[in-house]
Amino acid sequence: MCDCGKKIVDLSHLKIYTVMAEYKAKLSSGTTYKGDFKIKWGTATQEELAYAYEDLGMTTLVEKLSTTKTKDEPKKTKKSGKKSTESEE
Repeated sequence: MCDCGKKIVDLSHLKIYTVMAEYKAKLSSGTTYKGDFKIKWGTATQEELAYAYEDLGMTTLVEKLSTTKTKDEPKKTKKSGKKSTESEE
């Protein structure tokens, strides 16, 4: 068994990512290279964005818009203008 130097992308793996979330490129144009991977930001597919975000760690260039909750995602807290009475005691 050979993984061929990790050059084969597991499509079923990426499909799970795209079902669980939607991805948005933070750049609207240009091309970025990371190793053998090349992504054109203006025409990138959801699978390419998911691969860039999840597998390559390009979190500064790709935004993950969750469609389902996972237990490892941090919970968003609502900030209100009211002071907590517990913290003043």
